[in-house]
Amino acid sequence: MKTDILKINPFCIEQDYIIKAANIIKSGGLVAFPTETVYGLGADALNPAACAKIFQAKNRPLEDPLIVHIADKQDLFKVAREIYKITLDLIDAFWPGPLTVVLKKQEAIPDIITGGLDTIAVRMPNHKIALDLIKKAQTPIAAPSANIFGRPSPTTAQHVLEDLDGKINLVIDGGSTDIGVESTIVDLTQDPFCVLRPGGVGIEELRRIIPQVGLYKKDGILSPGMYPRHYAPNAKILIMEGNGKMQTEKVKDIAHEFDLQGYRFGILAKFENKDRYGDFNVKLLGPGNDLVACAANLFSVLRDFDKDKVDVIIAETVEEKGLGIAIMDRLRKASGVSEKHV
Repeated sequence: MKTDILKINPFCIEQDYIIKAANIIKSGGLVAFPTETVYGLGADALNPAACAKIFQAKNRPLEDPLIVHIADKQDLFKVAREIYKITLDLIDAFWPGPLTVVLKKQEAIPDIITGGLDTIAVRMPNHKIALDLIKKAQTPIAAPSANIFGRPSPTTAQHVLEDLDGKINLVIDGGSTDIGVESTIVDLTQDPFCVLRPGGVGIEELRRIIPQVGLYKKDGILSPGMYPRHYAPNAKILIMEGNGKMQTEKVKDIAHEFDLQGYRFGILAKFENKDRYGDFNVKLLGPGNDLVACAANLFSVLRDFDKDKVDVIIAETVEEKGLGIAIMDRLRKASGVSEKHV
């Protein structure tokens, strides 16, 4: 299969291009497109055969549910049921935006989308290209991240092509994504409500609407992003917990050990520590006090280390507040260690 590329300026969208992409969705094909979080790999959510192609292209386990994207808040009622006031309050506060809600699914939703569960994950992206595509396709679009399963999520069209060139019909190149980590997923079918995956909407923000919401701590795959090892580059990741000089000294000690043993390694560092590691291979996440920049850069930097063919990435941490919670969730899952260890 030849993968076509359409470059679209999100501030001046050529509708003929959107119509071409929408027709591919309507005909059961796969289109990668930008959202405000990461690039998604889209198919007609009401077409089981089309959705099956997503799993095939990504090499994604069938039990891992897909997020369904809609372009109008009223469309939520077409894909989900048991929608109470708290759900409407949440979507009024955060849609369009990086919040996914898990609700009971409508009967028309194919089981392949939900991993056999009776729930569905839904969001309304805050990106003009994505919204225009959904509207022109005239169907909800199922769209996980547009990458090989388990790899760092794509934040540029080039990242999509690195993983899926020749496996999908079309990539819409709309430039780099803004947020750089996936949406927050909130399960509204459990009591109490819980965050299944931290993301672009901080838990502190959610608590303005649902004060008792907390992070889900049990095992099980209830939504995307819950596999123990996920978002991972080829290299092994070692996370150096701590802060300040204590953290950078730990990083340097490990780096010197690897250097003596002949390992190819890199250091994922905050901007303020860039001069502390001498001539070692250092890539910058962003300033420690700018979590927006750190989130936007995370997956791109992990992919850059893959290009360097390093064996190990020694990673500094960021403060776990706001987007920092999502950043550290992704780093820990990428390392295969889901919990914090000092």
